[in-house]
Amino acid sequence: MLRVENLHKKYAGEHFGAVSGISFELEDCEILAVVGRSGSGKSTLLRMLAGLMKPDEGTIEFNGEKLDNPEEQLIAGHPQIKMVFQDFQVKPNMTVAENVRYKLLHFNKDYQDERCEELLTLCGLQPLANKMPHELSGGQQQRLSLARALADDPKLLLMDEPFSNLDPIIKEDLLMELTEIVRKEEISLILVSHDTRDAMLIADRIAYIENGSLLQIDAPENIYKKPKSLAIAQFFGRVNELKKSDGSLFYVRAEHVEINGSDNIIRAQLNSCTFLGNSYLCRAITEQGEPIIFYSKKYLETGIEIDVSVFTCFELHFSVD
Repeated sequence: MLRVENLHKKYAGEHFGAVSGISFELEDCEILAVVGRSGSGKSTLLRMLAGLMKPDEGTIEFNGEKLDNPEEQLIAGHPQIKMVFQDFQVKPNMTVAENVRYKLLHFNKDYQDERCEELLTLCGLQPLANKMPHELSGGQQQRLSLARALADDPKLLLMDEPFSNLDPIIKEDLLMELTEIVRKEEISLILVSHDTRDAMLIADRIAYIENGSLLQIDAPENIYKKPKSLAIAQFFGRVNELKKSDGSLFYVRAEHVEINGSDNIIRAQLNSCTFLGNSYLCRAITEQGEPIIFYSKKYLETGIEIDVSVFTCFELHFSVD
């Protein structure tokens, strides 16, 4: 459905490109999460995919046709690619129903009625049809923004940090609802996020971008268990760097360290134990003087000596430059 080839974009005065040599393909009805640290080029990539920004080099093909540059169009963008913005972009002087219907004015009235009702129901807005946008919560406004985008019958939906201002539980519920909606509408979705939990929750594949380059694109389980770099591993959770008896380094996730296990025992002294809700974050120093971080289901007294066991089956393998 979407083919991106060797995409480059550099801003004036910048030494490095915001996007540098990115290539990938997106399948029909696929959900792709694009993650990376702030300033990595995620939003720039999304704006080029939306046809709102011209790449310096490279091509974007949508359903076999090259995407037109914004300078070549009266209205920038592609009719079947729609972007949902973080600031909602709804009509403040219209009701919820009128906001959706406004996007359907070029259809006949019967279709307007049918599709408006369908989208309100799909996005959980039917009970709020006569409310004004300022009367809605942040999550409800985001649902309205999504319903307006779907009214254009896109084949590809682009979302840039859409739920970053919402409470964690509300955000999680909306993400799961979003997955159901795009599956029902049979469209593809590219979601930009800095939150790995969001990406893991909804994506068929995850793309990790660093300094404008695509370092890895893979299924969530693979990118978590088989990261191609230490930076990727650390982005998806706390990672311990430890030494083997031969002096070589190996890397183990904090959640793969167990207290009082039976294998690969490491002796350590506990420095801190911080309550996180469903677990405690523990920091310790091994007999070799190496810091080690792990999680515990119960509180442990600071200063005690403990034996921790490392699950080597989850050891992370990659070269470190």
